[in-house]
Amino acid sequence: MDVTQFWKIPLKIFGMTLFAFISFLVILFLFGAFFISAGLGVGSMLAREDITGIVSTEDQSYTFISGKNGSQNILISLPVEGVILGSPPQELGQSPMGWFNATYGYSIQKALEKAAEDDQVKGVFLHVQSPGGTIFGSMAIHEGIEAFQKSTGKPVLSFIEGLSASGGIMAMVGADAIYADYGSYIGSIGVIGAALTYFDQPTATEGGILGGGIVTRGGIEHTIISAGRGKDLGNPFRRATDEEIRTLQQGADIEYENFVRHVSENRKIPETTVRDRMGAQIFDNRTAQELGLIDGTLSRNAAITKLAEMAGVGGDFQLARPRRTPTKLWQDLLFSSAGGKPSEAEFRTAARRQICLGAGRMPMAYYGDPAALCAEYGAGGRARP
Repeated sequence: MDVTQFWKIPLKIFGMTLFAFISFLVILFLFGAFFISAGLGVGSMLAREDITGIVSTEDQSYTFISGKNGSQNILISLPVEGVILGSPPQELGQSPMGWFNATYGYSIQKALEKAAEDDQVKGVFLHVQSPGGTIFGSMAIHEGIEAFQKSTGKPVLSFIEGLSASGGIMAMVGADAIYADYGSYIGSIGVIGAALTYFDQPTATEGGILGGGIVTRGGIEHTIISAGRGKDLGNPFRRATDEEIRTLQQGADIEYENFVRHVSENRKIPETTVRDRMGAQIFDNRTAQELGLIDGTLSRNAAITKLAEMAGVGGDFQLARPRRTPTKLWQDLLFSSAGGKPSEAEFRTAARRQICLGAGRMPMAYYGDPAALCAEYGAGGRARP
């Protein structure tokens, strides 16, 4: 028998055993890393929302904000903050009411539908801090308020903290009462349409005298389509034709007439006042109240107390907000450990892409320059390098 062959057998067995042991240690390490990451993910989820602040009813759950914790009378707070859009981008994978200074009108509408089905909800506190946005997103909020009022008979109070302009007005004018915090601005009833830029005889698109931009022989023309007195405050290589401008202007005019009628009917203000006295200007609290846009000036706590009085619950209420659409625990753990959940930057990019695609292509009820919101994006909403 060959002695060398005899020693190969135990060496082979030892090698296989050592390999199996090392493999076991690697697997153990990977499992440990996964569960540590999962634990951190759970911790971050719990940190985002205090478990003791969860208010549960038969229909849905809310997060307690203020008032009498444990009260059976719930006043729900719905925030309308930042730019008003329509539906959340599909890549977000859920239905938030808003993300990072943007509000989704159809998500607010859905929250109002759920609130209407919950007997413990006694009223709605619409908390507005918005320069407006898309017409369809703003009207989605208005229609949600209207449906809630008709199906429940319960009050909706709009509270302006700082600013409610253009689409913000469109969204909230159907409320039973509108109050503004001290030093707020209200108004801008107008429509802003496409912003058209024409570069006359460009000679260079990069590397001009100042190191960048576009150099032209005939200058740059910038045309803004708008409707409403003063609303314009605030393919580039082909000049728009007169027919194209007339068509765009007609669309802005039609939306403006609808806006004027909408405010007039909901706030009982003559259309001539809206069109001629207000225009697309923005007003301080006292002027806005004199014109009929708001019912008065109150602090936030006083406005909440006012809603409680309107709802007939006195001091026995709790102010709460709807909780976000829950996900399965394993999904949250997977997202937290594998990095699959969209980041803050991705949420911002998705929201601003919607704004960028809308600005310059459709009429918007917005106070300011919509194009400035997507200035960092190139054609089609792609971020510039």
